[in-house]
Amino acid sequence: MRNHTRPWRLRLGLLIGLAVAASTVLGAASLSSLVPASNEIPGWKALQADTAATSPAELWKIYDGGDGPWKQAGVTSAFQRYYKHQTTGKVVTLILHNTGGDWQKAKALYRSKNGNIAGQPGYQAVTLEKEGALATPGQGVQGHSWNKYYYCTVTVNGTSAAEVSAAKLFLQKTAAKIAASG
Repeated sequence: MRNHTRPWRLRLGLLIGLAVAASTVLGAASLSSLVPASNEIPGWKALQADTAATSPAELWKIYDGGDGPWKQAGVTSAFQRYYKHQTTGKVVTLILHNTGGDWQKAKALYRSKNGNIAGQPGYQAVTLEKEGALATPGQGVQGHSWNKYYYCTVTVNGTSAAEVSAAKLFLQKTAAKIAASG
């Protein structure tokens, strides 16, 4: 008699592997759809290839080895895109973090990071569906926000009113895309 359970187990293993691979690819695609596309904000063009970390094990791609605190905070994937203003040459770095469907982790991450910038020069709250803030410590603008189970960071080189406005625009556009995502 032949053992018919072995082919069944093999098929099940392959099906599970394909499902995991598909969810990884879809996770990266869905994060990229939540950040502004090139020129979606007039004058701001995506600079170079995006960086996607589709699992906690890949966060090093974005944080160059400094991924431990992000893993501890519950970040399960992240997406990074650079933009360059076509006239001024200023650069925006946007990173969108996914906390694996847990809005409490996204909010806690925002609150812990907000404590780091709350007393900084130029600190201001940004009106969004949830919470957002900006500050201008040192040589650039730092902005961040949370919505649903996402935490977003934006940095802009320079501290002029135009750079502060750009950081706000990127936070607002990303928050709007997240809110519309269902």
